[in-house]
Formats: sequence, structure tokens, C-alpha cells
Amino acid sequence: MDLWVQLEPIFKQNIKQAVLQTLASPSKSVRTQIASLVAAIASIEIPRGEWAELIANLCTNSSHDQLDVRLSSL
Repeated sequence: MDLWVQLEPIFKQNIKQAVLQTLASPSKSVRTQIASLVAAIASIEIPRGEWAELIANLCTNSSHDQLDVRLSSL
């Protein structure tokens, strides 16, 4: 946790953006691991008032055309 908090904000933003895009991976095992990574980052950032757009993004993904994206976002 301490390492994540100490990273530069732009670096963290780039990682979070890449992680969210990977929720659309064709590999079920990748999507599962990425969903766990999203949860881990969120457990650090949300209590700190960061990554406010995550919930809106996941809600948007929950109605995505691709079933795999919907499932991994939920």
C-alpha cells in the first residue's frame, strides 16, 4: 500500500487506465486477475478520496455490448 500511495499521480493514472482497458481482454483468466487488481487499487484509493471515476466507469461497463466486459466489470 505504501508504495502505491507514493507513486506519482500521473503514473498511477496511466496504470489505472491501462488496467481498466484490460477488462476487455479475450482471456477469462486475464479478466479475472485484472478485476482483482482493480479491487486492490480501489481498496487503497477510494478511502483516500481518489479514483472517483471508477464507479461511474464500472457502471458504464456493466451495460457494455460485450458480455465479458460486463462480467469482469461487475
